[in-house]
Amino acid sequence: MKQMIFAAAIAALAAGAVAEEAPDIVLGGFSVGDVKLMCRQRHGWKVDFRREADASGVEYAVVEMTREGGEEFPAPFNLSFNFAKLDTVAAWRPWSESSGFTMYWDPANLPGAGRTDFRKWLPLYACYSSGGRNRTTFAASETAEPLTIRSGIREEDNRLYFAFHFYDARVAKRRHLVAKLRIDPRDMFWADAVREAADWMTAVSGRRPARVPDAAFAPLYSTWYSFHQDVHQDVIERECALASKMGMGTIIVDDGWQTDDTNRGYAFCGDWRESKNRFPDLKAHVAKVHAMGMKYMLWYSVAWIGDKSAAYERFKGKYLYHNNHLKAYCIDPRFPEVREYLISTYERALREWDIDGLKLDFIDSISVQGRDPAIAEGYRGRDMKSVTEATERLIADTYRRLSAIKPDVLIEFRQAYIGPSIRTAANMLRVSDCPADMQRNRRGIVNLRLTSGGTAVHADPLEWHPSDTPEAAAKNVLNVMFSTVQYSMKFAGLDKRHVDMIAHWSRFGAAHIDALQRGRFKPYHPELAYPLIEGESDAERIFGVYAEEMSVKTGALDRPVYILNATDSDSLVVEIPAKAKVAAFDTYGAEKGTRTYEAGCHRMPVPPSGYLFLEGVRPVHVF
Repeated sequence: MKQMIFAAAIAALAAGAVAEEAPDIVLGGFSVGDVKLMCRQRHGWKVDFRREADASGVEYAVVEMTREGGEEFPAPFNLSFNFAKLDTVAAWRPWSESSGFTMYWDPANLPGAGRTDFRKWLPLYACYSSGGRNRTTFAASETAEPLTIRSGIREEDNRLYFAFHFYDARVAKRRHLVAKLRIDPRDMFWADAVREAADWMTAVSGRRPARVPDAAFAPLYSTWYSFHQDVHQDVIERECALASKMGMGTIIVDDGWQTDDTNRGYAFCGDWRESKNRFPDLKAHVAKVHAMGMKYMLWYSVAWIGDKSAAYERFKGKYLYHNNHLKAYCIDPRFPEVREYLISTYERALREWDIDGLKLDFIDSISVQGRDPAIAEGYRGRDMKSVTEATERLIADTYRRLSAIKPDVLIEFRQAYIGPSIRTAANMLRVSDCPADMQRNRRGIVNLRLTSGGTAVHADPLEWHPSDTPEAAAKNVLNVMFSTVQYSMKFAGLDKRHVDMIAHWSRFGAAHIDALQRGRFKPYHPELAYPLIEGESDAERIFGVYAEEMSVKTGALDRPVYILNATDSDSLVVEIPAKAKVAAFDTYGAEKGTRTYEAGCHRMPVPPSGYLFLEGVRPVHVF
């Protein structure tokens, strides 16, 4: 291991000076050049910095800290480096809709590129070429505690500069830690590099993802966009009777079931008893929905205890902060009685009403805002000092106790809380709110698919204007076909053509679930919002086309190929390597013509929001 200490620090030590700050350490030998460790104030921590590499060519910058005596807060440090921007056109981050690089104008201030912790996103950053090849993908092992990524490009030297800042906020005390920065320079498809990095973060975290039952992949009906808080059991039963016929397997009853208030906000959250005006017999109501063949989930706002709830007085003094706009207090999970209250509330719902799962919301709101109130109180009554540690405990215990009641319990969380800590409880991860925005929905789905392993990825609930054409409405569906589709339309009174379209695509999704949701997954051109997506199982290959004139190369016709046309065009450009029989279908699944094509590139007719089905034609040998 080669270590170089800055000349100025060496000279000062040689002269007998006592340095107040520890010298930086620089390691060479990385594909990104030298990597510098800066840990100026070590506070009694012994720091070891080394380079490791595995047989595949992936490198690791490893920081190991040990401390004699009692536990202490980790010493903040950062790892920085820079390298020439070679054949690199864009960057991918799980939290960003932009693929560009920030300009590094001020040499003393490297721009912020993202901040992560267990409640939001993952410390993952990928650089790739115009051909979709990985150039360098970075991932940090610390997925629970706060971590800041800084990055920018300098016009003076056309180099990319990075710094990963570990423990730059107060975290749980410890005596020993190992933190790693994974650097992957391998020439491979960009999404494979991202997926492998995400899988590595889950593995190194030591956290075990929750079990994912088959029901987590079934199309779902959400009441949020269709009814918001104005939900009633008789209306829901009518909607479920229609939804079940269209292939939906679960309903999530969102905010409103627990209150008569419709003023938004969360002033009435925290007691979690049903509104008797809206749900006069919740248990019987759930039983009716079960009889229709659907599972039943309820929404809970984990973070908030409302100003007007009975629970407010019970937990007074056990909050992290107050949100004036939402009219609610954020609970402090470091109090064991707070965690017990929440988990026992969820247990009661499963037992008393026989529901099948929960949508747990606002995990990302559980944080310290400003000064931690626990400090002035000497952490009195709290069994943990770290909010992160306590929230992780709350999440893990929730799943452990609920799955003991119902092994197939369904739990939905949403972006941006997506990492290994969250997946210990979540078996459904949903795209963050993007009502009626099909491109953001598609982008969110892809990002979740790449970072969520085998956890079911759900679209944000779909809505469209009921007077739109079925073909235009279907584009909302086709944009999220590589996920579990959620709907939030009022089905009663919906045009029959829309109903038939939804039913067809629900059947299609169920018939091809392995290729669409569980199989090999290749999204192309993130810088263009993924205009082409490919899913593959051992039995078939499916493409989704989301931009006109985007050509499709089918690859070997060793299995059936489907190409979904999520555009307004009445044809698609398709390149096939061998003779093929091609059938075109409309958005209801009705066949519209069949034709045989020779090997080559062809413009193939297909209805807008319809699809093509291709089968290779084997030559007939005459003996």
